[in-house]
Amino acid sequence: MEKTGWLLDCSVNQEKHALTLWIKSEEETKGYTYRGFQPSVFVSTDLMRSMDWSETDILNAVLEHPKVVQTKIVKKFTSVYDVEKTPVLQVFTAPDALREVARDLERLPGATVFHADIDPVHQFFIAKTMFVFGRVKYELKGDEIVNVECLDDREDPKYEIPDLVELGFEVFIDTEQIFPKIEDRIHHIEVYYKEEVIHIEDLEERNILYRFQSIVDKIDPDVITTRRGDESLFRYLSLRAQVNGVELRLSRDGSPLRVTYREPQSFWQYNQIVYRSGTQVTLNGRIHIDRGKTGMHFFSPVGLDGVAESCRLALGRPQRVSRMTIGAVNAAVQFYNAFKMDILIPPVKRNPEFLKSLNELAAIDRGGLILQPRPDIYENVAECDFSSMYPTLMVNKNISPETICTRTDCPYGKEYCITVPELSFKICSRKRGIVSKSLELLVNRRMKFKDLIEGGEDAKKYEFVQNTLKGVLVSCFGYLGFKNAKFGRVEAHTAVTAFARDVMLRTQEIGEEMGLEMIHGIVDSVWLQAEGAIDYENVAEFCKRVTEDVKIQMSPKGVYRWMVIPSSRLYPSVAPLNRYYGVYRNGGIKTRGIETRRRDTCLYVGDCQKEMIKTLARGRDKAGFLEQIPSAYSVCQEYINRLHDDNVDIRDLVLNATLTRNPHEYRATSRAAVVAQQLVKAGRDLHAGQKVRYVMTSADSENPIRRVCALELFDGFTRYDSDAYANLCRRAFESLIPAQYLNSKMQLDPEQTALFIEG
Repeated sequence: MEKTGWLLDCSVNQEKHALTLWIKSEEETKGYTYRGFQPSVFVSTDLMRSMDWSETDILNAVLEHPKVVQTKIVKKFTSVYDVEKTPVLQVFTAPDALREVARDLERLPGATVFHADIDPVHQFFIAKTMFVFGRVKYELKGDEIVNVECLDDREDPKYEIPDLVELGFEVFIDTEQIFPKIEDRIHHIEVYYKEEVIHIEDLEERNILYRFQSIVDKIDPDVITTRRGDESLFRYLSLRAQVNGVELRLSRDGSPLRVTYREPQSFWQYNQIVYRSGTQVTLNGRIHIDRGKTGMHFFSPVGLDGVAESCRLALGRPQRVSRMTIGAVNAAVQFYNAFKMDILIPPVKRNPEFLKSLNELAAIDRGGLILQPRPDIYENVAECDFSSMYPTLMVNKNISPETICTRTDCPYGKEYCITVPELSFKICSRKRGIVSKSLELLVNRRMKFKDLIEGGEDAKKYEFVQNTLKGVLVSCFGYLGFKNAKFGRVEAHTAVTAFARDVMLRTQEIGEEMGLEMIHGIVDSVWLQAEGAIDYENVAEFCKRVTEDVKIQMSPKGVYRWMVIPSSRLYPSVAPLNRYYGVYRNGGIKTRGIETRRRDTCLYVGDCQKEMIKTLARGRDKAGFLEQIPSAYSVCQEYINRLHDDNVDIRDLVLNATLTRNPHEYRATSRAAVVAQQLVKAGRDLHAGQKVRYVMTSADSENPIRRVCALELFDGFTRYDSDAYANLCRRAFESLIPAQYLNSKMQLDPEQTALFIEG
């Protein structure tokens, strides 16, 4: 019998040694056994190069392993740098035995095992070019699928996802402590379904769990959402179930909930420390979404549309894909192309950096081009930026580890060589590089989404989805130089920045030819001025000329009435590169890098700065801006007065900080360190990368513990330090005004000078 439906998940059935495909058809989701796929690993071993072993001997010897299903000799590229394929041993296993067989094969003499890190479900999706939330056609024989194929095109930007039944829940714990313990019983559970809140409470904890299970069974959700489900909720719930002799079965296959605790991880990523729960709870036949801070990278704020798009890119289970970093999604796209190009995926990176002299390092490691601006107030400024500049360069220039060529004379002919500006090596275009080929899908796909947005079709949805792609594309450059990237290489990384510098210089030249002065430029964005009033049509023509010249799409983002590049606090004559704000001609306000955009700014100070910017925005030009400075400071003073009058909700004063190390590793008494010590003393388990929230209570106290109070430790006697928050408001004001104008206003206006001095 042949049917069609939506693929919702795929899991490994340990008992049947097969895959289970979870398909939604006619409003019902059911799991079907599928035995038509066997994952495999590839082995390069000294036995294959030995005269003492024939191919038949090797195949028969490996087949003796009880978990090996089939073996054969195939030819593959064992390295991305190989020109010719090499014979390797392909070993097929049951889906539940892949890792065990891979570990045993590593014991063979001189063995290198490839594809061992690619789990069976991922291999199945790659082999079939199949993805979750896609439509499938399948043939049934009883309760087993004998044939399945995907009906959707992976590259089609216009696609639908199935209507999913979503259920959320939260567990409330009966405890008198600030931070509950595993031993504390459940007080009640709230289940959130559609617009309804189902309250489950009983004197017997066992009955609460039974009723919760009954509601899950009745609703039969496709998606279960939690808050901190990975980190703590499911572990607590499973232990309370064991205490009460109850087996919770939240997976659709009826398997009991079992959560094994694993140590959390803290690691540096893109110049910030990230915390990840070691425990990741995945369900079979249902999708567990953790809305907590340690949860989904692709769920918030995009929702399931973001998860669906990521599944199409990475070809993995939604619960795994949504927990991936953007770099891991990049790697998954590369793995797909490696499979299709017969390139084996090594267990570890195998391309060390070339040896370089100090002069060569200085010439290579320079980063993108940045034009240092002057702190000032600029009138009639046009902002333009490139669309996915670095990824597009990698695609257009065929930048990939295996395309880097350091030879003086190219053996394939000079017509294949692409010169890298200012560097001693070249790029070979004879063969498509795996990184550039992988990025081509992402770059083209994002452009298609942008076209759909401009066409006004489901603009909000496609805006969210293209932002998902933007996040993945942002990581591709950094991932190319990442030390553990399977297909990364430092030379390729530096080639990208070399081309980018050349593009920015050419952009500046085109601007000067058209009478436009570049007042600021940073990596892939530029800000331009003309002698008189800047004309939008002229800016559009500039972008068109740049696009045609450098082959990267440049678009105008808008024209400012005025734009402020503020001064550095430490060096007033120097401008921070990532801080600016301004008012577009249509009245829209854009801010970057200032307090309103910083995650560690409290709501009150952020609101204060927003009101000051709105006041400054009344000025139509630079002169009008300067006239509004005293009024903006008056707004600041009003907010300060409210602080001193104790007329501020303490919740609006909560500050955030990310722990850069574990609490016991701090040596200085920074605010974050003190808050972490307070929370640990109160019983909370904290790690580097986690966020803490607090208010300043006595910022200048000699006793560090009295300077701040953690949000969780608030009580009726907690009071904020009005002077400390007043200083933050003043800093928010000062960061808006370039130092030369701030000083001049103080000199020209005696009354306003008095206000500044009092502050």
